[in-house]
Amino acid sequence: MKFSKELKAGLIALLAIVGFVILFQFMKGRSLFTTDNIFYAKYDNVEGLAQSSPVSINGLKVGQVDKIIPQTGKDGKLHFIVKITVDDNFEFSKNSNLEIFEPSLMGGKEMRVNLFYGGPIAKDGDTLKGAFKLGMMNSLSSQVGPVKDQLQTVLHRVDSLMANANQVMNAQNREEIKVLLHNLNKTVGALETTAGSVNKLVGNNDPKLQKVLDEASLTMKSGKTTLDKYGNLAESIDTKQLNQTIANLDATVGKLNGVISGIDKGEGSLGKLMKDEQLYNNLNSASTNLNSLIEDMKANPKRYINFSVFGKNSKD
Repeated sequence: MKFSKELKAGLIALLAIVGFVILFQFMKGRSLFTTDNIFYAKYDNVEGLAQSSPVSINGLKVGQVDKIIPQTGKDGKLHFIVKITVDDNFEFSKNSNLEIFEPSLMGGKEMRVNLFYGGPIAKDGDTLKGAFKLGMMNSLSSQVGPVKDQLQTVLHRVDSLMANANQVMNAQNREEIKVLLHNLNKTVGALETTAGSVNKLVGNNDPKLQKVLDEASLTMKSGKTTLDKYGNLAESIDTKQLNQTIANLDATVGKLNGVISGIDKGEGSLGKLMKDEQLYNNLNSASTNLNSLIEDMKANPKRYINFSVFGKNSKD
């Protein structure tokens, strides 16, 4: 029995298609000669899980991810339905869950069945509870994030306090403190000189000892006056005024944040100018046209200004 060339070509094409399908399924890790159970799980975030990712039970690969189907609920929230296939030789409770995890830092996401003993057996087509385990880097990020936010808050408060302190310590107060420190240095130097002279006079039984002691007494009085001035300066700093200044600065920062937020949202003239691209393009185009008009007026002034010495209009 002879076959026509067309029939032979059709058979070859059919065999090629079947072979391609078998090869494609094999490359995806599927087998056409075994039946697998299908299970589903729902997630809000699949965190990089891909199709054909392995599914394991207690470390043994028993299936793979077949599809990841995005769905949008009635409230507009996006979630994902993950479809997996599991070898039908494995049975487990319907109360078990499907967990997405990261086996290593360099590996991709995988899934595993966390077994729960007790309850009905999961059957083909059942939906299991989804679970997710943070990887090492994600876990560190979740722990470091709150600490970073708290540190930023503390630094912001310290910066505000330093700014308020700079406002309180104005130029006049700084100058007075500088003079005070200079006087203190002079006083200490004078005390050291006097103490040396006293020691020398006491050692030599010099009759001028009384005169030196009198000078030391005057020096001590001068030092007391300087210290009293420093105490009055410290008392002149009003704590209530400092707190009020800090509160006013905090309110001003809040208003400034509100203005910046409004500009970012496109509110007001400045916000519209920053956010409205068409307005920007129109202004840019108008500026270009105006420059062209000015250049043309410079090059051809007679087109725009026409006059005659004898009172007659010049002809073009």
